[in-house]
Amino acid sequence: MSEPGASVTTLEENQGPRSVRAQARWLVHLWLIATFVGALAALVGTTGTTLHILIGLTFGGVVVVHIGQRRHTVARLATGLAHVGVWIRPRGRLAFSDLVLAFLTLNVLVSGLVDWLKGYKTELPLSALELPENLMSWHALSALALTAYLAFHVVRRRNRLRSSSIR
Repeated sequence: MSEPGASVTTLEENQGPRSVRAQARWLVHLWLIATFVGALAALVGTTGTTLHILIGLTFGGVVVVHIGQRRHTVARLATGLAHVGVWIRPRGRLAFSDLVLAFLTLNVLVSGLVDWLKGYKTELPLSALELPENLMSWHALSALALTAYLAFHVVRRRNRLRSSSIR
């Protein structure tokens, strides 16, 4: 029991600005994971493409928020990409990895948009690979590549997902 007249402090008052930023970053990470998994689930399920498109576009929006949270890191890493010798160092590898993620994400969003605007899937001439028919499209292969890379990315950074903060 608290004494009469004693003030009650809230959780937000007990946390410094770094903790609030860390929570915001964690929420964005959760939204990134949830929207990506949701877009995949909507496509695999029988919900049709409209829900898949809406969730996929939400994922793209959350990616923009995520990059905005990391704008200082992204700027610092981008300058390092100009120097090839930096690529073998941890910061250079991180910059290159972020560049690959950006390319794969943009590729999935653009290929999905192109398919939607055309009204049919953009097939790739890969019949010699004998892939299943549903994996012969630009969007499907792009999504598969992004899924694999994101899984690798999340596993490698799983210890920092909760503790990183916005600078």
